Amino acid sequence: MRSGTGRLLLCAGIVLGVLAAAAPAIAAPRSLAYLDPGTGSYLFQVVVGTVLGVAVSIKLMWRRAWARVTRRSDRQPQQKDT
Repeated sequence: MRSGTGRLLLCAGIVLGVLAAAAPAIAAPRSLAYLDPGTGSYLFQVVVGTVLGVAVSIKLMWRRAWARVTRRSDRQPQQKDT
């Protein structure tokens, strides 16, 4: 299992990689390329998939963090009175 710092560095690396990959497209001069209607649909699917993936990742990380915060090591197992 990775430490918190390791996860943060991994996330930062992923973000920087995506930005580096997108930089040529952002900085490119004006292009007169044809985009068919299917391109918009594809881009919509990519955006929705990314948003949902990030949401699920945040949900899972939140649950793990909340479990660590609420977990107690001083809890005694409950004993039944017989």
